[in-house]
Amino acid sequence: MSENDLPESNLREPIEPSAHGIGVFEIIFLALITLSVIGVAITDFSPRLSTYYWFVMLPVFAVGCLIIEWSHARKRGAGSFKILGRQLLIWIGVLLSIGLVYALLSNGRLDYENTGLIILLLLALATYSAGVIVDYRLCLLGISLGLTLLLMSYLEEYIWVMLILGSVGIAVSMLFLSRKLRR
Repeated sequence: MSENDLPESNLREPIEPSAHGIGVFEIIFLALITLSVIGVAITDFSPRLSTYYWFVMLPVFAVGCLIIEWSHARKRGAGSFKILGRQLLIWIGVLLSIGLVYALLSNGRLDYENTGLIILLLLALATYSAGVIVDYRLCLLGISLGLTLLLMSYLEEYIWVMLILGSVGIAVSMLFLSRKLRR
């Protein structure tokens, strides 16, 4: 049986775990959540720096999603150009959307505090959309980013305490979920 003849259920197998039981997906998941929270904080405290930060974050998110899709594509023999094309369309749309958010900011229609939250919302939506195409776990990441957005918008005064507790909770949840899915 060749890779192209794999049954549908094998197309969405978890990414292979590392030697320590933490898979590539879990590492990407935790990194993107952490970088997003840092981005919202930077937007609140250093507006000028936030523009650069979010435009750097966009390729980081794109590469994270691309790595996850590529690991699935290897198992089913999908073409590289198709993968790159799909991901490129998603993330170019997000890039244009972030540019529009900064246009609204420069016109005075938004403030910096809300700009960071809106950009996090765009990243959450794009990650969720990539998950619909690639792997349901990216949908979970998009939902987690959305929940992080809500948490940050309601609990901004206590964000650093919540950040630590949330990061620990997400890490424990992801490890538990990945181990459960492997069984």
